[in-house]
Parts: sequence; structure tokens; C-alpha cells
Amino acid sequence: MTEHADFLVYPVIVSKFTDDGEYFVVTSPNIPGMVTQGDSFVEAVYWAQDAIATMLEGRDYPEAVDPTSWVLDDNQNLAFVSIDMNTWLANKA
Repeated sequence: MTEHADFLVYPVIVSKFTDDGEYFVVTSPNIPGMVTQGDSFVEAVYWAQDAIATMLEGRDYPEAVDPTSWVLDDNQNLAFVSIDMNTWLANKA
């Protein structure tokens, strides 16, 4: 099997909030400081792809952490974000 070093998959935590309308915030223990949000679950995960790629541009890519031991709150769900860094960089130019 061939590894694709520039195709990344990271687990993220998507938190749903209803304190000021309904919105979703995404964080990732793999990418410290990465925070993004969207008006829906899908939109938040979409923006997480861009946020992760932006933070990793020009850096070594961290190993994905196994999320099986993560304890999530009732308002949180696990999602996986995939990023093709070559495509993302080409579209950015």
C-alpha cells in the first residue's frame, strides 16, 4: 500500500452551541490552537479543513491522535476531516 504523505485525515471535535442562535465550533487536539465554526455541522467541518490546512502550511504534519479515548461532552461529536494538501495549495495560488 502506498502512503500519500500530503493527504491528511484528522479527528476533530465538533461542539454544538445554542447560546446565541445555533452554531458549531470545531477544535482538534492534533492541531493546538485550531478553532473554526459554522452555522451547521457540515459547514463547520468544511471550514475545519481550511483551518487545518492553513495552520499546517509549510510545517511538518503531526501524527493523527487516536480519538478512541477522548471523552466528549453531550454537545460534542467526533468527525474526521480529510485534507489533500497538494490540491489545497494549488487552489490557494
